[in-house]
Amino acid sequence: MDDTLLLYCLIIFLAAFTGGLLTLIKKWSDELLHLFLSFGAGIFLGAVFLHLLPEALSHDHGDEAALATLAGFMLIFFFERFLFASGVGEDANHAGHKVISISAMVGLSVHSLVAGFGLAVGDASSASIGSLIFFSILAHKTTAAFSLTSLFLLAKLSRRQVVGLLFLFSLMTPAGALIFAPMFQMLQETTMATLLGVTSGTFLYVATGEMLPEVFHTRENRWLKLSLMVVGIIIMSLLGESAHSH
Repeated sequence: MDDTLLLYCLIIFLAAFTGGLLTLIKKWSDELLHLFLSFGAGIFLGAVFLHLLPEALSHDHGDEAALATLAGFMLIFFFERFLFASGVGEDANHAGHKVISISAMVGLSVHSLVAGFGLAVGDASSASIGSLIFFSILAHKTTAAFSLTSLFLLAKLSRRQVVGLLFLFSLMTPAGALIFAPMFQMLQETTMATLLGVTSGTFLYVATGEMLPEVFHTRENRWLKLSLMVVGIIIMSLLGESAHSH
């Protein structure tokens, strides 16, 4: 396990924990959160279509990688829509905030573990892919923690409970990465292409199945949201060029 992956895990943990704590400092508007999410969606889409999928399909086992991408997409779809149907998009004015918040905690934790898996895959694949996956996770993780702790506050949990649950949630992506990282030391090319495909599919679902519907469910500031999404895509494109030039 290399020092770079450990550093990524530490930064992701701190970003998530800090993002969640921001809800305890002041009340932030939903619209500001949506603007941040729109940028994150662009980061995810750029990562998938400009880097992860091309890398997965560049191997000699493109068919397996494509099938793995679909499998990764459907796996997260199944978890989100069938096992954990209550999520951060639920109407906050209805009763049962505690049930909703715990469901969101479980669902987002599963996603975070999968993201950690993707980070470990990317780091094992190449330094440039690892750094791009890290940046993508970082753009989303802070907002996810922010949303989750907002639900905890709506559920009238104590500050101690909120901080404790936030701490556990912040550990999920690092835990996923550190658990799976030792498994990728001696992988064959076929397996690596397949795992990159699975990572592409999971990232694609997070962007299209969660972030974009949440961002654009109202018409307010939609052009600004679209612009921020495009900025996120452009940044991932520039990051890719920088990574390939070294």
